[in-house]
Amino acid sequence: MASGLSASTVKSWFQYRCERKTRYDMMSRAERDSATIVKEESGAAWALEGNKFEERVLARLQEKEPLLRPGPNEDRLGQAETIAFLRGQTKQKAATQLGLEQGPSFRAALGLPDGLQINRSYTDIVFRETTPEGARFRIVDIKATRSSTPFHKAQVAFYALLLRGMLADLGIDASVDATGAVWHIRAGSRVAEGLVEPATFPLKPYLRLVEEFLKRDAPRIAKRKVLANVDETFFHIYFKCEQCDYLAHCRKAIGHPNPADNDVSAVPGVSHEGKLALQARGLKTVGLLAGSAGIGATGPTSWSLQRRSDTIIARAGAITANEVRRLPDVMSYLMPPRIERAFYLLADHDAVEDNLVTIAYMRRGGTPRSVIRVIDKSSPDTERQAMLDVFTALIADLGEVDAHNAAADPDQQLQAHIFIYEPAEARAIQAAIGRHLDDPQIRTGLLHAVRLFPPEDVVPEPEFKGAHHLPATAIRSVIEQLYALPTMVSYDLRQVSEALHTAGQIDAAYAPVGTFRRDFSSLLAMEAIRSLREGLRDGVTVAQVEADVRARLETAARLVEWLTSQNATAQPPFLRLEKQPFRFQSTLNPLNAGDLDLLHAYELLDSRSALLETLVRLAQPARVRQQRGECLAGLTLESEGRHSNGCRWLRFSIPAESRDAEISPDDIGLILTDDNPDLRLNPANWRPLEIRFSYGDHGSLFVNMSARQYDSAIMASLRRQTGPKGWCIDKTHRDVNGPRVQDFLLQLGGQP
Repeated sequence: MASGLSASTVKSWFQYRCERKTRYDMMSRAERDSATIVKEESGAAWALEGNKFEERVLARLQEKEPLLRPGPNEDRLGQAETIAFLRGQTKQKAATQLGLEQGPSFRAALGLPDGLQINRSYTDIVFRETTPEGARFRIVDIKATRSSTPFHKAQVAFYALLLRGMLADLGIDASVDATGAVWHIRAGSRVAEGLVEPATFPLKPYLRLVEEFLKRDAPRIAKRKVLANVDETFFHIYFKCEQCDYLAHCRKAIGHPNPADNDVSAVPGVSHEGKLALQARGLKTVGLLAGSAGIGATGPTSWSLQRRSDTIIARAGAITANEVRRLPDVMSYLMPPRIERAFYLLADHDAVEDNLVTIAYMRRGGTPRSVIRVIDKSSPDTERQAMLDVFTALIADLGEVDAHNAAADPDQQLQAHIFIYEPAEARAIQAAIGRHLDDPQIRTGLLHAVRLFPPEDVVPEPEFKGAHHLPATAIRSVIEQLYALPTMVSYDLRQVSEALHTAGQIDAAYAPVGTFRRDFSSLLAMEAIRSLREGLRDGVTVAQVEADVRARLETAARLVEWLTSQNATAQPPFLRLEKQPFRFQSTLNPLNAGDLDLLHAYELLDSRSALLETLVRLAQPARVRQQRGECLAGLTLESEGRHSNGCRWLRFSIPAESRDAEISPDDIGLILTDDNPDLRLNPANWRPLEIRFSYGDHGSLFVNMSARQYDSAIMASLRRQTGPKGWCIDKTHRDVNGPRVQDFLLQLGGQP
C-alpha cells in the first residue's frame, strides 16, 4: 500500500528527526489500527492555541485586503478555487487554505518511487503579486510561537516545491518568490491580539534540505515494515517526545517488567546519535549497555557518547539494579558544602503568552518563609507585581544575612545560597526581569534582583557570575553530575524524588497527578497553563497550582538537604564550591554604569567565568577527562634526572588512551598531579604544580621543572606516593592578561 506524506509530516521530521513518527504519519488510520499503533492527541493545547491565533491573524489580514477563504462550513478551498487563484482569475490577491497537490512535474523533479505518495497540503497564506517579470507567489506560514524555527521554514519550503510543480503542470507562467516568511507572535504582544512579526528568510537552503529528505530519507522510511508484530522503524525517546502523538506507543519500549529489557532510550543522556551508535555495537537494551565494559573511541560512536560513556553505562546499571548509585571519583563545583540559609526559587513560563504563570520563593534556615504567586490572567502588571512580591521577600532575607555578616566575626558569618531545580527556571526569571526594566521599582528598588539574574541586555554582574558568588545552583545539574539513578529518559523532579524516596534516602517524593504529571519535565504542563488561564469550568484552579508549586519547592529542599548530608559523610567530600560568606555586591550598578565600569565588569566576568568553567571540567574523574581529550591521564614515571643548568627532568610513558589528548606543550597553566581533588580543584595549589613538557619517542614525554619545585614538599610527596599509571597532566586557567587589563582600566578611571 502506498504511503502518504504531508506538510506536517515534513515539519515533524525536521523537528524531531524521528523515523518512527514520520513512518506512522505516512500511514492511513486503517493501517495504524491494523498495526495496533496507539495515537493520542498529546499536543491538543498547543494546537488549539495555534488555531485561535491563526484565525485572529487572518481576520486582521482580511480587514486590510480581500482574502480568498473557504466557504461557510468548509475548512479548505476546493481545487477549482485553488486553480482559479493560481491562474489569476480571482479578485483576491491573497488566499488561505490553498490545496497544493503533487503532479508529474513535482514527482519527476524528485524522482519519487510509486509507493511514496504526497498528500494534498494546505497553506496558511499565499500572496499573488504582479511584477515586471510576471506573476509571483509568496508563501507565508502562521505560527503561534515567539520565533521562527528551522522546521517551520522547512514546511514553507515544502509548500514552495509543491507550488512550483503545480504551476508547471498547469502551464501557468509564474514563479515562486525566492523568499519565504513565517508570521509569528509579535514581541511584547498577547496571543489574543493576533499581532504578527514577519520573519522572512531565503528559501534556497531549505529547499535543498527538503529535496534531500524527499529524495533520500522519505523513500527509505516508507519502505520500513510496520505490521501487527513487525516494526522496523527507528525511534528514540527524549524530552521533546512529550509533544508527540505516539509517545504512549513508544513508551512500551521502556516499560518492560524487567528494566534490563528496556530500549536504551530509557537511559538519561543517550542522544539520538548515541542510540544509533549503541545499536551498531549491538547494545540495544539497557541490560546490554549496563554489562558493557566500556565504549572506546574505536567502532561506531558519537561525540556525546564518547564523552559521557562511563556516566551512561553507570546510569544503565542503576536502572537494571533499581538502585541509587554515586558516580565514583566525580566532584561538583556547582554547589557549596555548607549552607546556613537556603533560598529556593521556582518559575513556570507560558510559552504561548511569553510570560510567567508562576513565580515562588521559599526560605530554609532561620525563620521559614514562602511566597507563592500564581498569575492566572496574562498581564504585564500582574507579572510585575508577582515578581515584586517574590523578590522583595528574597532580597529582604538576603539583606538580613548581609547585615549579620557585616557585623559578625569571620567564624560566625553565614553561608547563603540560592537554588532552583531546572536551569530553565533561571532563564525564565532572567527574561521576566528583562521585560520590566522600565519599571522604577524593578530598576531601583529591586536592583539586587537585576544583579542576581541579569537579563541579556544588561551587563552581567561579575561578582555574581564568579566562582564565589554563583547566582543560583540548578539542583538537577548537580544530581546529574554526581549520581546514577533508576529514572527513565530524564532526571526530572518527579522521577528523581521517586527514586530517592523508594531507596529510603528522602522521606517524601513529588507526586503530581492528572494534568500536573509530565513524563520528562518538572515544569507546569502547557495543558495546565492553558486550562488555568482560560478559566474553564472544570479547569485547573489557582489553589491546585499553588499546591503543586509548594510541593515542588519542598521537594527541592529535601534534595538539597540530602546532598549536603551525603557530602558530609563522603570521603573525600564531593561538593567543592568554596564560597565566601554572603555579602551584597554594591560596587557596580549595571543599569547606570559608565563605559570604563562596563569594560571592567566584562573583563572580570570573563576571567571568573573561565576559572569556573575550568573547575567544573576538573571536577570530573581522570577517566572522563581522558575520554574527552582534556587530560593526559594514566602516566607512569619511568626515570628522572638533572639538566646541566640544575633543572630536573622526569620521563613518563603515555598510555594509548591519552595520546590524542588536546593538550599541547605550548599550553600554559599545565599542572602535574596524582589526580587528588584537593590538588587539582584548589587554584592556590596550581602554581607549585605548574610544569612544561615536551613529547619524546615511543609514547613518552618529558616534564621539566626547577630544582626548587622538584624538592618542594608537595612534589616530593607526589614522587614518593604516586604509583604506576597514577600521574595526570591537566590544563588549568591561567589568566595572564586579565589582571593587567583590569589594572589599566582602574588607572584610566583615576583609581589606585
